[in-house]
Amino acid sequence: MWYVVQVRTGDELKISNRLQFEVKSDDEEIFVPLFERRKCIKGEWRRVTTPLFPGYVFFQTNDVEGMYRRLNKLDAFTKVLKTGDCYSPIAPEEERFIETLTGDDHIVETSIGVIEGDRVIIKRGPLYGLEGSIVKINRHKRIAIIKADFMGGQREVKVGLEIIDKTPAGN
Repeated sequence: MWYVVQVRTGDELKISNRLQFEVKSDDEEIFVPLFERRKCIKGEWRRVTTPLFPGYVFFQTNDVEGMYRRLNKLDAFTKVLKTGDCYSPIAPEEERFIETLTGDDHIVETSIGVIEGDRVIIKRGPLYGLEGSIVKINRHKRIAIIKADFMGGQREVKVGLEIIDKTPAGN
């Protein structure tokens, strides 16, 4: 089952690396889902990755109590998310959605799309077929904001989106 550990925003990768070496047992997996996008840095276009869910690290374990005890040994802010008094794994449909977006490497690749009038059409990438989930597009930053179910509620999540063409309606 997948559980979610809350960490300080910005420390996701650092804490994930520490968990890999200091806390994780052989049958567990620890990861930070990321999304990639293109960004212009000092005049050069580069691919950059950013946490898909800022402030969260995911772990897959069958021993959440043991994982919790091992997390307490770290000298960093970590909090396993709970529902009431019980540690709650993410729902199977949420797990499938994240797996569909990220694949085996836990990275959401940049999707490619076009805008025709007021419709967004995804040509390829993980957003293909999820056009209805798109809430907003920032063409300058090359990101889309989508609605996704996460930990029992709707969240807005940023993912990479390259719009390669825009045409007015009816053309």
